[in-house]
Parts: sequence; C-alpha cells; structure tokens
Amino acid sequence: MRKILFISLALMLAACGVVQPVQQEQPTPIIATVLVTVIAPTEVIPPTAVPLPTQAPTEIPTLAPTETLAPTAVPQPTAQAANPSSSSTGSSDLTPVYVDNDLGKGVFADITFSSDRITLNCYPREFEITMRAIHPDVTRAEMFYRVLEAPGLFRYSDWYLIGNLSSDGKGSFYTTFKATDIKDDWRALDQAMIEFQFAGINKGGGVVDRTQKIERLVSYYKDCP
Repeated sequence: MRKILFISLALMLAACGVVQPVQQEQPTPIIATVLVTVIAPTEVIPPTAVPLPTQAPTEIPTLAPTETLAPTAVPQPTAQAANPSSSSTGSSDLTPVYVDNDLGKGVFADITFSSDRITLNCYPREFEITMRAIHPDVTRAEMFYRVLEAPGLFRYSDWYLIGNLSSDGKGSFYTTFKATDIKDDWRALDQAMIEFQFAGINKGGGVVDRTQKIERLVSYYKDCP
C-alpha cells in the first residue's frame, strides 16, 4: 500500500513538470566612486575705483612775477656835456685825458678827450671831445689840430681847421674826432702826436679868444700800437 502511495506521489510530481531551477542571485553592481576636488574660487578683489578728476577751477592761478634785475647803470660822460650822436665806445681800456683848465685860458674849461690814443686801422678809430665855455661872450667853438711826427718829433704839420663843435645851447660843446679827419699825407705816418687848439666865437662871428696849444697828450698810430 505504501509502495503504491510512493509511486503515486512520484507520478504526481512528474506530472507537475520539471522542477524550476533555483534562480541565481544577480551580482551586486560595482558603483565607481569619482572623487571630484572642488577648488574654492579665489575671491577677486574689485579694482579700486580711479577717482574722477575734480572740476577744473575756473580761476587761473596768478604766477609769481619773475624778479627783474636792475639795469646796469650807464657811466656818465667824463665832462658835463654829453654828445648824443657820438659813436665812441667808452671802453674801460681807454685812458681819458683831462686837460688842465689853465690851458683853457679863461675861454673854455673841463676840456676832456675820451682817449689818449687814436688809430687808423685798429682801435679806437675815434674819440670824443667835450668842454664848456666859461667866457660869457662865447656862443660857438671851433677846433684846430696839427700833427707832430713821432718818435723824433722833428716835423710839424700846419694847423688845420676841423670846424664848429656841436652845442647843447647851454654853453657845453662836443665833437667826435676821427683818424680819417687827419690829412692823408700825415695819417700815412706809422706814429705821431695830435695837438689841439680851440677858439671861442661870439654871436657876431668874431674870435673872443683861443685856448693854449694842447700839446703831446694824444698819440696817433697807423696800426695797432
């Protein structure tokens, strides 16, 4: 009887179909972990704002005045009368000649030569002569010159009239004596002395008086001494 039950059970099991295989367990998927390094952003400091220029002042500042040097004083003429048209240089290396008033002989005083030498082809080529009349009748002054050959001093020229001196109308007279005023044959000398004499003239054209001869005070040179 048991045998029959056992067989029957076996048949029943066979009838139910093949036993389902055991389902295999699926492997656990491996999840790869990616490490991401997050770098914190560096704080960017905004640039400092450039200050806008302030509004230009409407008033222009006044500049301090530049110091002005005082003009150098112009040396005054050696005599009281000044010659506005004179071309003499007045250089400091020239030696002026102050004629003794005794030689003026009561007609002129303060007779002055701006140089004690004159040259034809060098320096100075001219010099200024100034004086003042002290005789009340003198209204005009005439100048004469002569040449004395040097160094022997043996030969004299005649006296030559240069002409009238200029005047300021107040008794002062002036003129410029040039080497070219000397006569040709005498200025051809290499060296000489120039001598002068002045005549005071009145309103009528008459000679009031003449000065003494002003001798050997001015040297002449054809070329540079």
